[in-house]
Amino acid sequence: MRLAGLVLALSLGVPGFAQTIEDKSTEHRTFSGVRELILDNVTGSIDVTASSGSSVEGDITRTLSAESQDRIALARKEVRLDVAQEGGLLRLLVDGPFRHGYSGYHAAYDFKLRVPRDIRLDLRTVNKSKITVQGTSGDFNVSNVNGGIEMNDIQGSGSVHTVNGPVKVTFARNPTGATSFKSVNGALDVSFRPGLNADVKMKTMNGGLFTDFPVSALPIAGEPPEQRDGKFVFRGNRRTGVRIGGGGPELDFETLNGDVLIKNRER
Repeated sequence: MRLAGLVLALSLGVPGFAQTIEDKSTEHRTFSGVRELILDNVTGSIDVTASSGSSVEGDITRTLSAESQDRIALARKEVRLDVAQEGGLLRLLVDGPFRHGYSGYHAAYDFKLRVPRDIRLDLRTVNKSKITVQGTSGDFNVSNVNGGIEMNDIQGSGSVHTVNGPVKVTFARNPTGATSFKSVNGALDVSFRPGLNADVKMKTMNGGLFTDFPVSALPIAGEPPEQRDGKFVFRGNRRTGVRIGGGGPELDFETLNGDVLIKNRER
């Protein structure tokens, strides 16, 4: 375990307002023999990249901020990263009283990890956050609240859900199981390999539904799609169902404010 330099800083204060003290540290960690990762964060980003190794390793940066040294000292005592490993399952849980309301300080963790390529991922964060995943081949459940999700050259099946932010996913191999993509305030931009076979459900209230794959309507669809500039365009204010190719696993796309784009990555 290696602890990088500790940084204490005072922000420039505005007259009449308390100054903010920041305590920042970075720790390098390695966990061997991991086949499944659960990472439960609250505030901060998660950046995961596939590697050729069999360990989860990387840098974990903790940032504490408060209006006094006493509150910083309290945060150091109360905020913790709980680590539990059972065989090939690794769970990292950021914990502290802040999970139940304001505790007199703010705590953020940023994770930058390299993981085995075939790992199964369960990633969660909430505030001031973005989740990025690069090159993994295992199944996944990825959840955010106030931030976007981006996954590049991935394989596997699962769910990619956020509330306030876009979802952008590029598949290196098309999913073989049911997979869902959801947001409330953000576009869903998902690219698949040629030869996609899937049954697709999609919905947006304030946006459009687009694909450049040839489709046929499923019974859930109330009307045939319109073809525009080589793409199929659907009414988005109700759930629409289409079949791509010969049909296959169910792919579910749903957002409230944003477009749904289902792309052939080689077009």
